[in-house]
This record gives sequence, structure tokens and C-alpha cells, in this order.
Amino acid sequence: MPAPTLTRIRTFVVALAALAVVASATTSAVASTATPPGPTGSPVTLTVGYTLSGFDVATSSSGTAYVGWIANTSKTNGATRAVHLCTVKPGTTSCAGGVQVVDSLGDYSAEGLRVLVHKSGTVALMWFYQDATGGHIGFTTATPDGKLAPAIDVGSAPNNGQLLDAEIAPDDSVWSVAGPSSGNGIQVRPGGGTAAVNVKTPYPVGYAELAFTGNTPVIAIQKGGAITEAAGYTYESQGSWSAVHNVAHTWTGARVGLADTRSGLRLIAGTDNASYQPVVARWTGTGFSNPTLTGDHNSCAPSSHDTVADASGRLADVAYECEDIAVANFPQTAHAAIVRFPAHGLINSTDARIATTPRGRAFVVWSVESGTSDRLLLAEVLLPDLSTHTTTASSAGSITVTGPVSCLPADDTTVAVKGKAAKGWRVQGQSLTLGGTTLHSTLNGASLTAGKTYTLIGHVTFAKGSTLRTATATLTFRSCPTP
Repeated sequence: MPAPTLTRIRTFVVALAALAVVASATTSAVASTATPPGPTGSPVTLTVGYTLSGFDVATSSSGTAYVGWIANTSKTNGATRAVHLCTVKPGTTSCAGGVQVVDSLGDYSAEGLRVLVHKSGTVALMWFYQDATGGHIGFTTATPDGKLAPAIDVGSAPNNGQLLDAEIAPDDSVWSVAGPSSGNGIQVRPGGGTAAVNVKTPYPVGYAELAFTGNTPVIAIQKGGAITEAAGYTYESQGSWSAVHNVAHTWTGARVGLADTRSGLRLIAGTDNASYQPVVARWTGTGFSNPTLTGDHNSCAPSSHDTVADASGRLADVAYECEDIAVANFPQTAHAAIVRFPAHGLINSTDARIATTPRGRAFVVWSVESGTSDRLLLAEVLLPDLSTHTTTASSAGSITVTGPVSCLPADDTTVAVKGKAAKGWRVQGQSLTLGGTTLHSTLNGASLTAGKTYTLIGHVTFAKGSTLRTATATLTFRSCPTP
């Protein structure tokens, strides 16, 4: 397949004309309202007037989003931190049944929340808290409808430390990675109630990301406070953790990202020069490949990353880029289509978080300053598509069809056909069809049947005197599956 090209996305989109497309050659055309990529509406404020101490978002296999945050419950008493959970059902942006709240076990110290969803639909929330006996990992679960259980302590953590990450393992246990406030090393707990394992690091760890590739846990780390140091990684093999190795040609000016996709484990970091442009590297089994640029050439480099993969195998990432939120879609896990939108306020230090559905809907959560407290915002975002092209040659000339890379999210994408005549020939006419219906410059992915394969057919008629010759080129793609 030819190398993909990035679809350019404008921050301020304009309304597009309705487009009739067909689901297949045997179905009739259906009129569909244009759906440009980006936020589907104005961001929703989940909480305002309280101080946040961590937030996260995850999605279930049904497309429900779960947004969790730790915040004090009193505007005048900061030592009232509690765990909050908002359940956002598909097609809505409000908290179904209201916001659920449970005690955090650390009214003055709870922070660093992670939200995870098991395949069964059970929601898991994990965080760090401190008491007189030292650091601890707090934990609670929620039913798919968002009802929270009382919090429990699932193990000790470094004194005055932090929860760096948490992830669901292939055996359905919840692993955690914690670190001290100062000093080298991280602490890995392979499931609640199990003994923690101390993993050596050559420096204090500022951020860590845990992911599983098959049954192998891999942790990407970065040196605290450093921006020109390479991203590091360690992995477990036969019960032992490897020494920390560097990922060549990376810097960590922004938080490192790590997620396991259908094509394998992928790491996102910054390139090793002053542009700090994001790069992606693939897991080779014992290390990472040389990274390649993702295609995000924005002059304002990312200052954060949160990298996820959903059931479709898609890689997605959210980052702060100056005053904007930048959402990247990686259908091929190496090249990104990007959409940016304003943060609607002065961004706080906590990184934005993202969760996606296979159909190409993302839920993005971030925090901005609101006086002396915080405002937590949620936006539903249609992921942008990535374009590619295919060219067929004939004696009369060549024909190029431009269309989407699989899978196409449920929004608009640019399509095109272009003929290039050979010497002595000229292009007399050209057209582009999908299932027998003529397209022009835009295809509405929302009007296609989810998970179905389609073929764009480009037709070009070349003329040489009275001689006519028609050539065709095809580009086959799949629309993203449900939900």
C-alpha cells in the first residue's frame, strides 16, 4: 500500500453539504448530515469550584464512558478528598444517575486516580493515599451502571509517593505501578493483595506507563524533571524485570505514552531535538524500534501525552499543544490524523486523558483553572480519518484515487479521483463512485454500515483525437465497527 498522507483538519470547521452515499451496491442512497471530525458540541463541565487531585476516563465494550476524579467535597476544607464517578451513556454527555461519591480513605492525601474497565463491564478505580502508617493504594469497583462500592486498601506504596499507572492484566487482575516522591526505583504490584516487587531504575521516575503485550508486562518510564533524556523501559521475563534501557532517538519533554494495539505495543515520546515533535516506536519483543515521526508538525510541540488503544486495535493519543487540545488517531499505529480545539481556559498541570470506542468516538477530559479552584471538562470528539491513495497506470495515462485508511470513523473524509494523461492524450472526464453512487469531494463515514468493507472506484476517460480509452482504479477500505 502506498504511504499514507495526513488529512489536514481545521480547528474551525465549516458546515458541509449533505451527501448521499450508499451502504453497498445493492442498497439505495441515503441522505446524511455532514459530520466533521472534532468535538461534537461544546465541552461539558463535570465539576467546578473544587480542587482536583487527579482524573481519568475509560470506555466499556458497549461504548459507555466512565469519568472519575478525586476532589474535595467542601469548597472551604481541602482535607475532604473523595472519589467521584460519572457514567456517560452512548449518545449523551451527562452523568447518568448523577455523580457517585465514595470516601477515598485519604481525605487530605488521595491523588493520582486511574479508571479501568474489565471485559465483564465492571469498572475499577485505583489511587494513592497516605496515612500515619505510610503510603497505600486505594481501590474501588463500580457496576456497569456506575454504582460505586466502598473503597478498600489493596496494598502499601512508597511513603509520600504516587501512583504512576494501573492496568488490567490478561488474567483480569489489576496491576499498579507506584513510585517514591524522591529517590530511584518503582514498585510494581501484580494484582491487589499480592506482594509488591521493587524494580530498580537509574534515576527518580517522574512518569511511568504500564501495558501488556501478550502476557508480558512492559513499563515505559522517564526521568523526573528531565526534557532531554531518552525514554526508558523495563519488562518482565521469566519472573524478573530487565534493567532499564533507553529508547534511542527520543526525548521526554512530554509524558511518554504506551499502549498495546492490534499490531503490537507502541510507544509515543518526543523526537531528540528541540522541535520535540512526537514520534512512535514499536515493540520488537525485547526492545523498541527506531522511532518515526507521527506527522504532527505543529510548531507548538506537545507538553503531555495520554495514549490508549480500544477494541478495534486503534491507537489514539491526546496532548496539550499550547492552549489547544490535540487529539491524534493512528489507524496504522505509525501515522496520525490530528484534530485540535481550544481548551476553553488556562490548562492545569494535570495531563488530559482520553478513551475511545471502536467506531471512532473519543471522550477527552481535561482541567482548566477556575479562580482558586478547578473546572473539569468533558468533550466527545469524532476522531479524524487518515487518507491514503492508490494509482493505476495505463498506456493512455494514470489514475489516482484518494480515500480513507481502514478503519474510517463515523465522520467526514476527503475523497478524490485524478487522471494524468500520457503524452499525446488528454483527460476528457473523470468520476468517483461508491456502490454505484457518484461522490465528489466528501464521504460521510457516519452514513456507512459499521464494520463493513467498501470500495471506491475511480473512472477516467482519456482522449486522443477521436480515440477514447477508459481506465479505473480502486481503493478498498473498512468502516469502523460498533459501538
